[in-house]
Amino acid sequence: METIDTSRLTGETRVPVLVVGAGPAGLVTAIGLARHGVRSMLIERHPSTSIFPRATGVSTRSMEIFRGWGLDEAVRKGGWRVVPRMAMVERFDDRSPVEMPLGFPDEAKSAAVSPTTAAVSPQDHLEPVLLDHYRSLGGDARFSMELLSFVQDADGVRATVRDVATGESHVVHADYLVGTDGHRSPVREGLGIAMEGPDDLGQFFSILFRADLSRVLGERRYGIYTLAGDGPPRVLVPSGVDDRFVFAIPLPANLDGSAIAAMFPPERCTAMLRELSGDPDLDVDILATSSFAFSAQVAERWSDGRVFLVGDAAHRMTPRGGRGMNTAIADAFDLSWKLAFVERGIADPALLATYEAERGPIGRRNVAMSMVPGGGSSDDGLTEDLGWVLGSQEVAFPPDGRPGTRAPHAWLEIAGQRLSTLDLFGRGLTLVANGAADAWRRAAWACIQYPVTVRSISGEAAAAFGLVDGGAALVRPDGVVAWRTESLPADPAAQLQAACEAALGGNHERPSAGKEAA
Repeated sequence: METIDTSRLTGETRVPVLVVGAGPAGLVTAIGLARHGVRSMLIERHPSTSIFPRATGVSTRSMEIFRGWGLDEAVRKGGWRVVPRMAMVERFDDRSPVEMPLGFPDEAKSAAVSPTTAAVSPQDHLEPVLLDHYRSLGGDARFSMELLSFVQDADGVRATVRDVATGESHVVHADYLVGTDGHRSPVREGLGIAMEGPDDLGQFFSILFRADLSRVLGERRYGIYTLAGDGPPRVLVPSGVDDRFVFAIPLPANLDGSAIAAMFPPERCTAMLRELSGDPDLDVDILATSSFAFSAQVAERWSDGRVFLVGDAAHRMTPRGGRGMNTAIADAFDLSWKLAFVERGIADPALLATYEAERGPIGRRNVAMSMVPGGGSSDDGLTEDLGWVLGSQEVAFPPDGRPGTRAPHAWLEIAGQRLSTLDLFGRGLTLVANGAADAWRRAAWACIQYPVTVRSISGEAAAAFGLVDGGAALVRPDGVVAWRTESLPADPAAQLQAACEAALGGNHERPSAGKEAA
């Protein structure tokens, strides 16, 4: 990192967590912290959130997270309702496409395992929705602010940041630093952590354009269109309700930026899009062009002391399967509650070691699958999205309540309101019990140092968790099952105490208010 002009230092700030990078990973990290009562400062070197659509596929699991925050409909407003499949076509106006799996489920398949569905929402719509939510929680987001350097010791992190507009520098003291700053991550570079894996699996040229293709594509609109032909595919991706699209073209190897620009002047781009649409008079507005390389890399480690890497800073995937942003969102959701619980003294700092232990195998698996043509997933992607078993590369689908898996979804009727079992989780630890409610309440009160809420379930919901009469499952704030006993143990309090300690990294003396039972 660069040398700092100490004469431009203007002050110091103290904050529990400094998050570097305001893409989806950074915003989800900051929101997760805020929703668990922990302040953060979020800095981004660009002047705003993304101005490009970038990732558009929001997975079922990501939408479950956003639904839990009340953002489901706001996220969906930015995208079309599309057929979640790939269309192989000769031209954009081909009315006889060959349909292929895209790795995203339709609504009927999602309904069996989730209270929500995947969505198409471009990143330049999603990020402002998340930013507004973060600020509504009192979040401190600062744009045109870049990280210059940082040092850490046993007590915290001392970071120097700079206002890009004024050149003034500022010192931020934080207990923890989270690098969500992309695949060229200055945070990762500052830690000296290498990336492992290929960084050039093919080059592509991308055209972001606006055009009314409603008559060209017809009423049935697909998630991705792939043009038939030899060699790497050319693809068209619908990227927003404002008639924006991205068209990506494979490039020959070893071309530099000037050569690529010479190959694709605006007039050639326009002519090519008109030809492929079958409309020689199509009104095309070229918004931006860029070149990029497919990469499949993983950081050799995802943390160093009090500093953590999330999203593209930890793993870089090809676009196949649409997993890059969604894996980053799941990483951030995992780390945020763990940091918050440690910061609040509810959990032992040892809990933070479980971030990479649990998410690392999933990230590495997803990177590997992104190298496979077609994305290497099941047809609907639900197995890989919802069926992971934390700490391994195994999947268990549909989720069946075993420890290490996302809690199963089942509909409940509570006080006249229809809720998903997933709606029961999100703050502290939740114990879902099938009967023996009084015994489990007493057990929860005996574990007074842990924030345990007891909720009674029965019928289909209890069966989904694999619970017979008296059985219970302990679920973490992220909706992951931490422990399960299928029936009532001889000493419920001792069993629950041990389960809480294992889930949160150790025994603690700090009491937690708000023990509830339903």
